[in-house]
Amino acid sequence: MKNKHLEAGNLYQKIGLVKNLLALDLMSRNAGDRILPISEYQDKFGVSRGTIQNAFACLKECKAVTLENHGHQGTCIKEIDYKKLQENCMRKEILGIMPLPYSVTYEGFATAMYTQFAPLNFNMAYARGAVGRIDLVESGTYQFAICSQYAAEQSIREGKQIEVAINFGPGSFLSRHVLLLGNSKFHGIQDGMRVAYDSSSIDQSCITQNIIHGKKVTLVPIRTQQTVSALMDGMIDAGVWNYDDILEHKYEPLNVAFLDESDYNNLFSTAVMVIRKEDEYLKALLDKYVSIPKVVEIIREVREKKREPYF
Repeated sequence: MKNKHLEAGNLYQKIGLVKNLLALDLMSRNAGDRILPISEYQDKFGVSRGTIQNAFACLKECKAVTLENHGHQGTCIKEIDYKKLQENCMRKEILGIMPLPYSVTYEGFATAMYTQFAPLNFNMAYARGAVGRIDLVESGTYQFAICSQYAAEQSIREGKQIEVAINFGPGSFLSRHVLLLGNSKFHGIQDGMRVAYDSSSIDQSCITQNIIHGKKVTLVPIRTQQTVSALMDGMIDAGVWNYDDILEHKYEPLNVAFLDESDYNNLFSTAVMVIRKEDEYLKALLDKYVSIPKVVEIIREVREKKREPYF
């Protein structure tokens, strides 16, 4: 008797797992789409035909999906409820993470993400430093992270088990970085300066290393977001900063110096979405819900004050 209960428990556990996998598979599909034959799901998930049928029955019973048979043309989705499908997944919501929205461009990006994922249960978290955000994706804490293309490619070169799912194009992360200086008579790095350095920010640390090359300076370890206040307080003499934020706030009497092309490239200003390597279900989901032109349009509208930021 005990063995029968154990077998029944294993069966229900297996059906639950397959139901989760089926829900993930259906999340990227639309009403009218033809689903795979049962035999293909059997091969895909490595379970029996009956387990697949029972898992589908569970999804139909809770009205996550309604199917209709079209004979030799196969079975198609008649109705689909994405939020109910999410409720049947192990992960009940989509979780993303991006930089703190301290500039209008980042506000626009956050607004775009909430707009794109509106049909789903979705939440965005905010954290400084691409290193930490990428680690959180690699560990599975968040499904995706927004960072610069440079930060993503550097992390991949270092062996991080992530990949770029979406590239939003130059200028989508920020218009550009610049150098902020506390003394208006200087227009670049000078020997003896105290320069802000944030090891948790791949972009800021790399650009800083580029612009101090050959100079005798002191690197001051501070968070990137503290750069302006540290300059105002006289703690540092220079620091790399986001030009979009300067356009919005001016920060007089600080001096703005544009970086030489040799110290900078478009990879720093290009936003990408990174996910865990080879997460095929998530890639299909993102392909369905995230429109690059729409994201770029929403960012522009927020920048131009034509849309209220929402995040």
